[in-house]
Amino acid sequence: MRHCCQFKPCDIYYLQENNLFSSRQLAIGFCPVCGKPVAELSEWRFDGVLNRISCAGVEANDLMLKHSNEIVYSLSECNYRKFKSKPFGWKYGLNKQVKSAGRNIVKQYACDFYGNKELIKSSHF
Repeated sequence: MRHCCQFKPCDIYYLQENNLFSSRQLAIGFCPVCGKPVAELSEWRFDGVLNRISCAGVEANDLMLKHSNEIVYSLSECNYRKFKSKPFGWKYGLNKQVKSAGRNIVKQYACDFYGNKELIKSSHF
C-alpha cells in the first residue's frame, strides 16, 4: 500500500465475486507517517484488466463500509484459526499426574508454543 510512504496493510479482506469482477481484495491499514486510515481495493475484470482504487481518510472508511457486507473471509481470521485450533508447529510433551479416588492418573498432552494443548493419552495406575 502507498500513501506518504510504502507500507504493508494491517489486514486483507477477500470479497465475493460479482458479475463484473473476480479476485477481489480490500486491503486496509494506517499510514505510519501521518496516521490516516488507508484502503485499497484491487479487483480483476473478466476481460483481464486490473482495477485498483486507493483512498485515505474518510474516503477509506466509506469504502470499507460500502464493501463490508461482501466480505467472505480475512487474512487475520485464517491465521487465527490456524494457530488456535490444535497444536501447530513445534510441539513438546507435557505429562501431568492427578490423584483420583486413590488412583494415580497420568495424562500426556501435546503442546505448542502458542498455548494450545491436546490430550494424547491417559493412563491409570
